[in-house]
Amino acid sequence: MQQLPQITQVVLEEEPALPMELAGWGVLIVSILLTVVWLAYLYR
Repeated sequence: MQQLPQITQVVLEEEPALPMELAGWGVLIVSILLTVVWLAYLYR
């Protein structure tokens, strides 16, 4: 369990291929989708 953050850190350090802007948009889209799904589930 303690190795996971180290592996993630190594991957992030070695491969900064994902710009922060793209990651931000991805998080935003996923959040909107989750909200829509949750609302649809709540009000079905």
